[in-house]
Amino acid sequence: MRLSVVLLLVSLAGVLGGAALIGLWALGLAVIADSVAVGVYALLLEDEGRARPSVHAVTSSVADVLERARRAG
Repeated sequence: MRLSVVLLLVSLAGVLGGAALIGLWALGLAVIADSVAVGVYALLLEDEGRARPSVHAVTSSVADVLERARRAG
């Protein structure tokens, strides 16, 4: 994880430096894009700790479900 953070920071610095060479308007656009990129990265990093929903196999057929409903009611 440390390597990915370092690579992200180096990338952001390169984008900002290149934009500064182009002009002030490009620097502004780069700051906006970098802010979005860091936000998305933070959200993805936060999402890794959560359990993902899983799909369970349905073992009964439609006939089984209807039979249980008939017996219940």
